[in-house]
Amino acid sequence: MKRFLSLVGLLTATLVVLGAPALAQQPETSQATPMPSPAPASTPTLMDRQYDGQLHVTLAPYLWLTNVGGAFQYSIPTLPHRPKNIIESSINIGPNDYLPKLNSAAMFFTDARKGDVDVFADVIYVNASASSTVSTTFAGPRGRLQIPITLDTNAHLSTAIWEVAAGYSIAHGHNADLSLFSGLREFPTNVTFDYNATIVGRRGVIAPSGSIAHSDYLSDLIVGLRGRAFFGDNHFFLPYYADYGSSINSIPNQSWQAYGGFGYAFNHGQTLVAVYRALNFNGFTPVDHVQRLTLAGPLFGYTFQL
Repeated sequence: MKRFLSLVGLLTATLVVLGAPALAQQPETSQATPMPSPAPASTPTLMDRQYDGQLHVTLAPYLWLTNVGGAFQYSIPTLPHRPKNIIESSINIGPNDYLPKLNSAAMFFTDARKGDVDVFADVIYVNASASSTVSTTFAGPRGRLQIPITLDTNAHLSTAIWEVAAGYSIAHGHNADLSLFSGLREFPTNVTFDYNATIVGRRGVIAPSGSIAHSDYLSDLIVGLRGRAFFGDNHFFLPYYADYGSSINSIPNQSWQAYGGFGYAFNHGQTLVAVYRALNFNGFTPVDHVQRLTLAGPLFGYTFQL
């Protein structure tokens, strides 16, 4: 019996000695498995910053190298009991003619956005002059005699076209957006014509010289779409804008405006844009003093964050 117990003890000791290294090599199962580190958050794009729920206000002065074209009409006063005649005159001012014909101009755009809602305003002031020679025919006494005359005219146009509108973003993502807006465009005009008449034949029909002034005030309700689409490294973008306007006052007319081009957005949020812009007023009645006004040309602007 003693020999049996001694043999069991010897076997037990041998197993303990042989199993100790294996047990030492086993990993501890009580330690918690480390959790994987979270993926870094993506950097918000410049478009994301515009829709972060904060108020963003911008101001953009710009230079619009526009061609200004217009058609106007006015009546030359005649002696009593003689019908007035309608004289048509036009103005066409290109960038090369700005110094002699465009007296002054001011242009800027401002925008305030919070989330999907934004309000913006645009102001264009133009003060221009142009000269032209008009040949026409006046009716003589009782309309039986046609009298040819030549008028040397100087037209002076002063206008401040401005618009204000409110919009709502109907679609936007990380790199593009599209807003629907509605607002008001005002177009007050002050047109002055100075003339000197050269009359062939019968005289005393009209004053040989004079000045005629007309003022009109147009109000158009506008509706349109606008937005931006970023591409590449999210600094270059395409700005786009289009609207249509219809008169809401006593002078019927239609108007439309559109622009598109390229822009670059800096990391601090300010942008540089170069677009082609066109603004057109038409659809006037035959008796209105202003018959057509068109502004079209390249535009360069810089947007500041306020």
